[in-house]
Amino acid sequence: MSSILFEKKRANVNSINVRVAAILIGLCTIACFINLPILLGIAGNALSLQGGQIWSLAATFSGGIALATLLSVLFIRVADWRRLITICGVLAIIAFLIPVFVSGFTALMVSLGFAGFLVGVGYAVSLTCLGDTETPTRSFALAFASQTVMVALVNYQVPKLMAQGVGLESVLMTAAGLVFVSILLARLIPANGQRASLKEAMKTQKSVWVFIALLVLLLVLVGGSTVRGSIEPIASKADMSAAGGSMMVTLLMAGALGSLMAAVLGERYGYIKPMSVAMIVSAVVLLLGVAQKWPDQLGFVAAFCFIAWAWNFGAAFVMGLVAKLNGPGRYTPLIATVQVLGGLGGTFAVGLLAVGNNHVGPYLLASLIWVIALIIF
Repeated sequence: MSSILFEKKRANVNSINVRVAAILIGLCTIACFINLPILLGIAGNALSLQGGQIWSLAATFSGGIALATLLSVLFIRVADWRRLITICGVLAIIAFLIPVFVSGFTALMVSLGFAGFLVGVGYAVSLTCLGDTETPTRSFALAFASQTVMVALVNYQVPKLMAQGVGLESVLMTAAGLVFVSILLARLIPANGQRASLKEAMKTQKSVWVFIALLVLLLVLVGGSTVRGSIEPIASKADMSAAGGSMMVTLLMAGALGSLMAAVLGERYGYIKPMSVAMIVSAVVLLLGVAQKWPDQLGFVAAFCFIAWAWNFGAAFVMGLVAKLNGPGRYTPLIATVQVLGGLGGTFAVGLLAVGNNHVGPYLLASLIWVIALIIF
């Protein structure tokens, strides 16, 4: 009888409706983080913030998400997913709306910190649900593709919206609206995918290999965010601003295509071969850039399209492997923790190593850590 119930739950998790709902919940809860530069820019203009204050907002919000996903390994297998998303979602809506009525930097920072933690819990649930599917690589790839498409659309539309006078209040209300959508979607996912007792949930097989896979994912994401952080400064200083947001949209869509290709392949060719192709392509293209083999704007855009494609393509297979090695799935939320740390690590690397229009340092760092990631993998 128990095996029948287990199969029913697994079939439920693998249904198209559940997977789409989980992907959309993840998209709604992580939307502010993946568009964090835009949120910070609008907040800086609205409140006339200094550089240190903007970094404080970024650290507070990102730290809230990272802390929530890290702590969720303690309860993600014993809590009711629907209730988690509903309770945290309601509180997150309140947190996002407080700065609309209470102005000032302190109120915004505290509210974003709480909001980050609360949406982080919802994002952890969505990833765990996707990790429970029979083909987690495909599920994560589709989720990553949807996030990339969202960033592309936002990057394309925001300049127009800002020209129309859209301010911080509108952005925060939009964030609250997206969280409300995630609450509605929570009704479509299971109460829990592979329910376990607290004692069982605290155990996992091959935990060492899970953490090694997470280390590889961290390296992949740090390298990718390092490269991404160098694109806009190079484009502006190389007088490529004529393409404007269209160039960034092109690069992001190339990344989404990489994720979609990973979704099509799934685990058909395992994990090592696709990951090897992705990391080798990325490293070779970057080293060609160091050797100044990108002769013109077309070469620049084509090179970064290859890198964006490879980055998204390879990351999906590492995420899928984390879920496969993860047994009961307790550590799946750490994918989100690594995603946050990878984004912050890449940003820090660009700020530390980039000198003027010379991004050889970030290129070499990204190439090196991608090669290391491939060797470990």
